[in-house]
Amino acid sequence: MFKINQDLLSKHKYTALSIVASVGLLMLSFRKRKLNPFESTYRRVAQEIQQKVLTAKYVIQTELKLSNEDKTLILDSSIPQIHKFYESKKFTCLDVLLTFLEVTLEKGFKMGYLNDVNFEDAIQKARQLDQELKSKNYKIENMPLFGIPVSVKDTFIIKGTYQAFGCGAYAQKRSEIDGIQGYLINRSGGIVFAKTNLPQFGFSYESWNYLFGRSIHPQDPTRTSGGSTGGEGGLIAVNGSPLGLGSDSGGSIRIPSHFCGLYGYKPSSKRLIMRGQAKGVPTWDGIRNIASCYGPMSKHFPNLVNMMSALTNNYEQAPINIKDINFVMKQFDEKECYNNNKKYKIGVLRKINLLLPCKANQRALDIAVEKLKAQGHTVIEFEIDQSIFENVFQHVYDVMLGDGGMKGTYELYKGEPWISHFDNFKKATHSCWLWKKIYQKWLKFQDRKRELMIWKAGDHGLSYYENLHITTRLTAYQIQMIQIWHDLQLDAVISPVTAGVAVKHNTAQNCFSGISYTFIWNMIDFSCGSVPITTVQEDEQYYNEQSLFGKKDIEYKVLEETMEHSAGLPVGIQVISKPLEDEVCLNIMRQCGQ
Repeated sequence: MFKINQDLLSKHKYTALSIVASVGLLMLSFRKRKLNPFESTYRRVAQEIQQKVLTAKYVIQTELKLSNEDKTLILDSSIPQIHKFYESKKFTCLDVLLTFLEVTLEKGFKMGYLNDVNFEDAIQKARQLDQELKSKNYKIENMPLFGIPVSVKDTFIIKGTYQAFGCGAYAQKRSEIDGIQGYLINRSGGIVFAKTNLPQFGFSYESWNYLFGRSIHPQDPTRTSGGSTGGEGGLIAVNGSPLGLGSDSGGSIRIPSHFCGLYGYKPSSKRLIMRGQAKGVPTWDGIRNIASCYGPMSKHFPNLVNMMSALTNNYEQAPINIKDINFVMKQFDEKECYNNNKKYKIGVLRKINLLLPCKANQRALDIAVEKLKAQGHTVIEFEIDQSIFENVFQHVYDVMLGDGGMKGTYELYKGEPWISHFDNFKKATHSCWLWKKIYQKWLKFQDRKRELMIWKAGDHGLSYYENLHITTRLTAYQIQMIQIWHDLQLDAVISPVTAGVAVKHNTAQNCFSGISYTFIWNMIDFSCGSVPITTVQEDEQYYNEQSLFGKKDIEYKVLEETMEHSAGLPVGIQVISKPLEDEVCLNIMRQCGQ
């Protein structure tokens, strides 16, 4: 047998260690390294945007001559106030655009809010509107967004920009046309100037991706501004934009609005045409169980109404190639959003048992209740069988993971690494069948019901028959909810937006039940909006609510961490109305936020 000479090894031990280390490093160097194939795309896109930034900075330096007081006045004004400035000739459209652009360039990229930009076209459009404003017969009241800078989520099709979904594979060709939303905004006098950040393919409520980076909270860089319309929420909150357009499949407008202290509105899915956005998954047009829609976000309530008017006006004049021949536009009644004579009966949904709200969110509801009562509305407690919410939320996972292993998602990435927010879903869908069964039994034994919902959904792909059953059940839940509202004679319900406030980075994937308050209403297609109410107080910086759905788990730990050092963070509430009753929802939102 071969024997090692101990004396020789002792004498040359450092040499031996060096040889072993060298061999190990050599072996590692020969291992196949998994490279990101889109690194060069990231650099190219950054260079393209930098050129546009330099052009915009030059125009700002040479043409923006306003005082700091005038700039502050513009940044703090709503659309009706800005229109009065135009009518009195106090400011031009170019003044307003460049004022917001200055803030956008100072903070938008640094804080991870911006994706692509459209600065040159926006400046040209502002000059054109200023020329039209000089016409004696020109009336801006017919154009609800006249001279208003508008930022939009990355997903919207805007001429001259990428619709990349935060992925390098889709930052290859800029759009040659406007989608229907871009067309309607332009026809209403709006100036689209920027595209804003989102999570990779919009699949998270924290906004970050490899192409454009991470969106941080306006007040706390250790937290997220939300998602999936998180770049929009952050940009508006820091006064980089007066008005934004986001999309919402499970809370993507309402969550960033709640986190950042904004108004945000999601109509029911049949109120606005759903064309005009890039596809999040290749089978997106076939998804009918998640009622996605898009809507406005702003610091000022009137801006939401003006955007809704813009999105429902001029549709018949749009080119046929960007319309939906199966869609009939319902006229939007702007006056009903300001109707103080109408008195409503409103229910208060204080909790969903999946994850109870924090103390600050409970107090925000109390404040809203007192405001509504003071304005003559009837407010009652809305108590409902919690199994409805639990069953609907289980179907959220069923639909998201039901293609048999996130196949559609894999198709989209084209070799780009996934962000870590999908790790829980990947484990649930890609583990071997035996481990899935064993782990589900373990979760059930441990009473970890929230995590079990994910693993049950990821157990297997849905058959066509099973998918039809889910669609049928969701329709039944919608009808059941409408019947409950009818029996109680309710016009609307108010609730928390999420279980907590703005979460820390890289924790959203471990607290998915926290957004059940928003996602459930998408699944049954009700109209919803988020309203800023208050901020977290010093004595509310903790989370110790009981668990009414299984044992306390990692989601509780996330909320405990979230509420630490949270004083001063925004807190909102959610207003919910029946499908297509958008004016009712918006009117109650206005009165809650006054």
